[in-house]
Amino acid sequence: MSGGAAHLFDLLGYYKVQECLPERIVQRMRDVVSVQLEQATPPYRVNDAGQPSRLDHLLERDPIFLEALRSPELRPSLQAILGPSAEVVRHRHNQAARNAPGDIPFRLHRDVQQWTQPLVSVFIYLDESTVANGCTHVVPATHRLPYAGPQSGGGGGNWADEHDEYAWVIGQELPIEMPRGGVLLLNSLAFHSVGPMSSARPDRTRMSAVFACRAPDELTALTSPDAVLLYGERRYLANDVL
Repeated sequence: MSGGAAHLFDLLGYYKVQECLPERIVQRMRDVVSVQLEQATPPYRVNDAGQPSRLDHLLERDPIFLEALRSPELRPSLQAILGPSAEVVRHRHNQAARNAPGDIPFRLHRDVQQWTQPLVSVFIYLDESTVANGCTHVVPATHRLPYAGPQSGGGGGNWADEHDEYAWVIGQELPIEMPRGGVLLLNSLAFHSVGPMSSARPDRTRMSAVFACRAPDELTALTSPDAVLLYGERRYLANDVL
């Protein structure tokens, strides 16, 4: 990932990693998610039909997910954005979903509320992602919009339709089609949504996994149960060590 591409991420709020993950890794992730959805391995969430459709705590389920995040295909892009060290957090995203028509409504949102909690959302597509099967839609450059209030229900991030300041972004979204094994890096403040899926194929599903990565915080402890170091090192550089 060149410096120009890192600039593009900063300008638009997203970047499509140029290399796909190896098929071996993609298939293993897909197999783990499929089996654990079929077995209803907790913790999971169900769709309106009562069927398991989303797995939480993905990092704790199988080491293949850390292998994917540490892969040489993904690492250069994350390092260009985050610097030489990066970690994945446990309590934002860290999930996989098998989306079918009607499972998730189109609704633009942010994954975090404030720029003071910077995260990169890492979307890994375990199936080809197209307009027909509900690819991710993004509103470019909306990561630069100011804070306008909390999300209803106590959730993180913001819904665009809950704040007058954000209402204008609805209808400005662009579909981001991705191949199987493709990775989309998204500034977590950028408004985005799962796209509407065609009802012509009610049996068709699309599977993906998503994680949240960041640079290690130089003002917090060197060990943290809330994050896993992917590569590089944690360094404590607060004033009390001077």
